[in-house]
Amino acid sequence: MILVILLALLLVILTFIFHFKMLLWLSNYTPRLNVSDQNRVLIIILVLFFTHIIEIGFYALIFACSIELFELGTLEGSKINDPMEYLYFSSVLFTSLGIGDMYPVGHIRFLTGIEALNGLLLIAWSGSFTFLAMGNLWPQIKCYDSDEKLTEK
Repeated sequence: MILVILLALLLVILTFIFHFKMLLWLSNYTPRLNVSDQNRVLIIILVLFFTHIIEIGFYALIFACSIELFELGTLEGSKINDPMEYLYFSSVLFTSLGIGDMYPVGHIRFLTGIEALNGLLLIAWSGSFTFLAMGNLWPQIKCYDSDEKLTEK
């Protein structure tokens, strides 16, 4: 039980630091790109998407080790035939999708709850970063001129 708590803590710290470093890299690197502001936003979105995929991969790797090496539990339901199944299971947890075709048994249940909370926080962090980036980079388009009076026809 202590091992799964330590693994969860390690993953939370690892993903937070990794995410922070990626956001810092985006903040420093994207202004130097010789592309339009709209393309900068697209680059930010793509990098953040792949950042989340890597973070999901961290969890998938620890799930595989926790089940196969440390025997901290099992996944019931659908069979695990290849590493892609761990990646799928981790992505369902990270995004809080919760399909339910696989479910944890044993001490790894704690790790599944931590991944859902961690994913929620990291996705929200990416969303707020993107919101701020779009506020700075996206052109401000007025829907109407505030000086004009709206008249009925």
